[in-house]
Amino acid sequence: MYPLPDSKTAAGPGARYKVLVVDDEPTLRLGFSYALSDHDTDTAANGTEALHKLNAEDYDIVILDLRMPDIDGLRVIESLRRHGNLLPIVLCSAAITPSAALRAITGHVVDFLLKPVQPAELRGVVKHVLAPGESLFSQAMALARLGRYEEAIIKLQQADGTEPQIQAWLGILRAIRGGSLEGEAAAFSKLERQGLSDLAYRAE
Repeated sequence: MYPLPDSKTAAGPGARYKVLVVDDEPTLRLGFSYALSDHDTDTAANGTEALHKLNAEDYDIVILDLRMPDIDGLRVIESLRRHGNLLPIVLCSAAITPSAALRAITGHVVDFLLKPVQPAELRGVVKHVLAPGESLFSQAMALARLGRYEEAIIKLQQADGTEPQIQAWLGILRAIRGGSLEGEAAAFSKLERQGLSDLAYRAE
């Protein structure tokens, strides 16, 4: 449904995307929409509203809050994946636990924003996800979003191994690539030790 972008087909830097921002805080929805004013941005106040909108319309990407009062972000992810929807999702929260991160990653969500979020990070993560460019790291993450972990690992192994972000993702993807309970336990242990500081998106 959502093929791996490449340098020939990915939209350019000025592309306009349809973005759904899901957060139960009205001020954050307004701020995120303003920061993404170069795109066609829609909002939802909770998980239920988000699922209704996602069933009714096509979006390019979702910026999704983790903690919401009705249906939390993880349940939104699981509902979409259960129905075969591989829409790119960026999980956004002030505090993402190792268990939440692992559930998201195994649901093909590998893009995280840690609140408070800067406008440059919002704009940057949309470009990072939808127009990944030719860097090995960007292409590896594009593969990981499709659950193609082995291919993603090969890309990361070809990249600059001294980068903490690359090493962190190599460790997580290696742990879960087989889809086994043992692998998930190993990934959980890694997340407990290092947190999301090296995994979360940061504007350059």
